[in-house]
Amino acid sequence: MEYIALGCMTGTSLDGIDCSLIKSNGTSKVTEISNDFTPYSKRLQKKLINIIKDQFLDDIEVFELLNSEYQFAINNFISKNKIKVDVIGIHGQTIYHDTSLNLSIQLYDKKIKYNANAPIICNFRKNDILNGGSGAPIIPIYHQIIANQLKIEPVIFVNIGGVTNITIIDEGQIKAGDSSFGNALINDFLISKTNHEFDNNGNISKSGKKITNLFDIIQEDRFFKKELPKSLDRNHFHYCLEEIKKDYLIEDILYTLLSIIPNSIKKIINNKKKYKIILLGGGRKNLTLIKIFKEIFNNVNLIDDFNFDGDFIESQGMGLLAIRYLKKIPSTYRTTTGVTKNIYLGETT
Repeated sequence: MEYIALGCMTGTSLDGIDCSLIKSNGTSKVTEISNDFTPYSKRLQKKLINIIKDQFLDDIEVFELLNSEYQFAINNFISKNKIKVDVIGIHGQTIYHDTSLNLSIQLYDKKIKYNANAPIICNFRKNDILNGGSGAPIIPIYHQIIANQLKIEPVIFVNIGGVTNITIIDEGQIKAGDSSFGNALINDFLISKTNHEFDNNGNISKSGKKITNLFDIIQEDRFFKKELPKSLDRNHFHYCLEEIKKDYLIEDILYTLLSIIPNSIKKIINNKKKYKIILLGGGRKNLTLIKIFKEIFNNVNLIDDFNFDGDFIESQGMGLLAIRYLKKIPSTYRTTTGVTKNIYLGETT
C-alpha cells in the first residue's frame, strides 16, 4: 500500500521550513510530488540563534513565533497542492544535541492544528536515544532506498547541512553517521566577522588557500578519532574559532574549514573502494566545496543530477519516516546510530 506523506524539516542551518509531498510504500520506492521552502522571519531566526548560542531557553516568544510560522508554512503548502494527505511527519527545530548526555531537543508544539485530516508524527529522535542510539542521523534509510532505485553501489551520500553526515551503501549494507561540521560553523563565523550570512556559491572562499596550522588543529579534534556511527552537535567545533588569528584572511579561513569536510570523509572510508559520492543539502551549492571534493574523490555528483531536488531530501525523509511509523517498519539501525535493536521512529501528537 502506498501513502501520500507530507514531510517537514527545519535544520541546524536555521534558515526556515522545508515542506515536501511524497508518495511511497515506505520500503522500496519514493516518488517526489512537490516541495516548498518558507524562510524564517528574521526575528525568529535571531531568537533561535541566541538560544543555541547561550544554551538557555528563556524566551516564551520563540514558541509563539515558531508555532505561527510552522502553521503558516504547512497550511500554505497544503492549500497550494490540493491533494489528500495520509500522514504528516514533522521534525521540529533542533536547539540542542549532545550524545554524551543522551539528549536531543527539538522545539515543536503538538497542539498545532493543520488543514489536513491526517495523523501527525513527530519527535523522531526520542525512540532512537531511548534504545541506546545517538539520535542522528535518522534518514539513511531514505538514502538506501534512493540508491536502490538508482541501482548505484557502492555509494556515499554526503548531506551537508548545519552538520555534515554521510550514509555509506555497500554490498547491500548501510552505515552512517555525522562526519564533520557543515554550514553552521562557517555561517556563524561569517556572521560574526562580516556582513555576509553565508558564502554564496563559494564566491568568498574561491580565492582562498588552506591554512595548514588551523587545518591541523581542527583535524586533531577527538570527534575525528571516533568510528561510525557517531553524532555531532552543531556547536561542537565553535571553539576552533578562538584559534583563528586576526591576521588570517577571511577567504583562507573559509577555504580551510571547507577542506575539512571532504578530508574527514576520506579518513572514514575504505579508500580501496571506488565509491560514487553524491552531495546533498545546502553545502552542495558551494562551488569551492565541490571543487575540493573533486580534488579528493574521483566520482562526485550532486543528487540533482539524478532528478532529485537536493534542497528537500531531509523533508522528504521525514515523510518517509512517518509512513514507516504507520507501517511499524524499522527506520534506524545499529550501524546508523548505534541503537541496540532495529526500531521505527516517531510518536503521534
